[in-house]
Amino acid sequence: MNVGVRKARERQLPVDMTPMIDIVFQLLIFFLTTAQLAQFSRAEMDLPTEAGEQVEDAAEAGLIVNVMADGSIVIASETLDLADFEVMATELVIEAGDAAVALRPLVRADRNAPTAALNRVLLALQRAGVPAVRIATAPGS
Repeated sequence: MNVGVRKARERQLPVDMTPMIDIVFQLLIFFLTTAQLAQFSRAEMDLPTEAGEQVEDAAEAGLIVNVMADGSIVIASETLDLADFEVMATELVIEAGDAAVALRPLVRADRNAPTAALNRVLLALQRAGVPAVRIATAPGS
């Protein structure tokens, strides 16, 4: 009598791989989309060459401020004047609340940008209460 064998076979549940494949495809689409969006926040510019920090920091910059060669301020493909930028920076600090200590926006200034424009951006961030900024450079020797 093979009664025991039938019961063991009937109890086996089939493994359905469809949900796992769906999740993998959704993750793939998500990562490809976010990678493309990250490229839009970084305007094409000639950064100054400097060795800078050698530590790869995985922390998100949050706010990426681009100071273009003509001195204009560009954030996420939108050009802002200095007054609008100051308002936006102040709102960012207010929204962060107690976490404002961890705010470290990334400032990317073109090599040919006027130094006065970079100074105005840094001063506006300081007035808004941003405790620290990072300044982007191209890797150099």
